Parts: sequence; C-alpha cells; structure tokens
Amino acid sequence: MTPEQIALVQSSYAHAQDKLPELGAAFYRQLFTAHPEVRELFSTDPEIQQKKFTDELSEIVASVHQLPTFLETARELGARHLDYRTRARHYGAVGDALLAALIEVLGPDATEDTIAAWRLAYNLIAETMQQGAAEAARQRAMRG
Repeated sequence: MTPEQIALVQSSYAHAQDKLPELGAAFYRQLFTAHPEVRELFSTDPEIQQKKFTDELSEIVASVHQLPTFLETARELGARHLDYRTRARHYGAVGDALLAALIEVLGPDATEDTIAAWRLAYNLIAETMQQGAAEAARQRAMRG
C-alpha cells in the first residue's frame, strides 16, 4: 500500500468514528444477507459481536502505517479466528461485507480511491490472517 492509500484508509475511518455502531451493524447485515450460512459461526450477542468487530478494525487501522505491527496484529487475529471455525472461503465474504458496509456508512466519502485503498488493506489483512491461522494450525498439530 502506498502512503496515500494508507492515509485514505485512516482518514475515512476517522470520519466514521462517530458511526462505528452503525458500521458494525451494517457489516453483519451485509454479511448475513449475502451469506446466511455463516450466521451459525456467530454465537455471541450481536451488539457485543459488532463492538468486537469495530474494536479489532480500529486496532488494525491504527497500525496500518506500521507494517510489522499491522502484520503481527493480523496474524494474531487469524490465529484466534481458527477457533471460531473461520475458513479460507469466509474471507472473501467478509471483505465484500466490509466494503459494502463502508460504502453504506461513509456515503459520499466512499470514493473509488477510498474503496480501492480499503480493498488493498483488507486483502493484506485477510492474507496475513490466513497465514496466522495456518501457523496456529501447524503448531497445534505438532503438539498433538
């Protein structure tokens, strides 16, 4: 990601700070509408789950300009998602839901460049999370 793309992600997220509950709700609405089969993976109260989602997203966005921290945060998140039964096929659905939720919540601030920057950021997050999940799975297999 370029410094300009990082700035777009961070500035657009800063604009959404007062709408984080709306962003969390929009994300899950988009995800469950497009992929109702994933609803069974979520057993936590929806409001708590939405807050967890926006908290994690906030942490990732805050670290996006510090690549080592960003990658470590994403790897750890991926390892935790292994316990949630998240599979590789889920990452595309989550990315689509995130982008749709951002477009909904940001409104006119969701420019093509902004969404393209978010798409790149999400792809990096998703790839790194999957690496973290694979590493965790290997470690667990080695321990027996």
